[in-house]
Amino acid sequence: MAEDAGIALARFAAELRYEALPAEVVAKVKELMLDSFGVALAGSTAPGVDAAVRAIGEWGGQPQSTLYAHGQRVAAPWAAMVNGVMSTARDFDDTLDDGMLHTQPSVLPAVLAAGEAEGGRSGRDLLTAVAAGAEILCRIGRARRRGQEFLPTGTAAGMAAAAAVARLLGLPFEGVLNACGIAYSQCAANVQPLREGATVKRFHAGFAARNAVVAATLARNGITGAHQWLEGEFGYVHLYERGDYVRTDLATDLGTRYDLLRLSLKPWPSARDTHGAVEAALALAEEHDLRPDQVAEVSVWLPPNAFGISGKPFAQAAGHPVVEAIVSAAYCVAAALTRRGVYLEDFTEQGVADPAVRDLAERVRVELYPGISDQVTFVPQRVAIRLRDGGLVEREVAALKGHPDRPLTRAEVLDKFGRCCRFAARPVSDERAADIVAAVERLEALPDVRTLGELLAL
Repeated sequence: MAEDAGIALARFAAELRYEALPAEVVAKVKELMLDSFGVALAGSTAPGVDAAVRAIGEWGGQPQSTLYAHGQRVAAPWAAMVNGVMSTARDFDDTLDDGMLHTQPSVLPAVLAAGEAEGGRSGRDLLTAVAAGAEILCRIGRARRRGQEFLPTGTAAGMAAAAAVARLLGLPFEGVLNACGIAYSQCAANVQPLREGATVKRFHAGFAARNAVVAATLARNGITGAHQWLEGEFGYVHLYERGDYVRTDLATDLGTRYDLLRLSLKPWPSARDTHGAVEAALALAEEHDLRPDQVAEVSVWLPPNAFGISGKPFAQAAGHPVVEAIVSAAYCVAAALTRRGVYLEDFTEQGVADPAVRDLAERVRVELYPGISDQVTFVPQRVAIRLRDGGLVEREVAALKGHPDRPLTRAEVLDKFGRCCRFAARPVSDERAADIVAAVERLEALPDVRTLGELLAL
């Protein structure tokens, strides 16, 4: 039998060196990290974060690592978990569009928390570890072919982040492999909380980040894990993905082909499943100068993957209103048409309660896009708006904005970071925001990653 691909991925993480990273990979990882730090600062005020901060305060522990925006120093696993929650709570995080996952909310908080706790870890160490973890997660994500039942941002992310933390700690190959296996024994996260609008959904990446720190620390102390964690009889791809995966996507050309370069940055703070519909609605509103009172009915067509998450009628949303709105194509399209944009403010309890948006959301019908059987793709997405005067306007989106084929500009990335900073739990001065940007841009020259923790503590 061929070597388990999980062994090859662990070896890749253990052996990766900063000097071997292509310049475009270094630039991409920096962009991902800056984006994630901004999104996390915005997430510091999201529903559920205060509860998480209170909970870890009850548990105590060594003051090892920093909580973004809140400033406390707590035990590394707890910092990784809560920072991971902040990094995904606004649903503004990076996305692998053809893998249905996010990388930075699990990998980056775990690696930075471990680096702070360990001390003496440089920006180059951080970059290398994050690159390794993100690449492993992208490889697993691209290989899987099933729809969203278990969520890889909370399942496979734990193993990828564990490999990244073990790499940062300097564990040899066997230690990295054990860390992956130990993380697999903690593997969980499924789609049910999304269906019910439960706030625990935003903890999935945080749990993976916490598990990664625990797994790498246990491995360093001699605990062993399953070595065939990925392709063994009861390994991840067989147990969680029911064997529905493309093996060659897992470990082919490791170190020469980087799938992390395919990661997208989100232009809007909602589920990626909604972004084609949002873009189409915004374009139609602008082109035809539409007002909500002109709209009789809106039809939205989504492919199966997107429809399964975001196709529920908004009238049936019974969970937390913000969580439900984020994953509702009907709400997001209504917000876009009402406000000529989709903003962080739209996903607060006050924003979601806006009667104008809610009224229009009731007139948005979401259906399956006919003829598409692919259970992974997010596109195409189509919007048709029937006007009260009998007119009909339509728009289809075949590639999502923010994808590497349609990337955000540098100005858009920095504008997004600035808007996110304005949502932080504590004020972020222009000087502090500029210092964070500069630290990330010059990360390879940073002597100790604790500097990042201090900057993000605000």
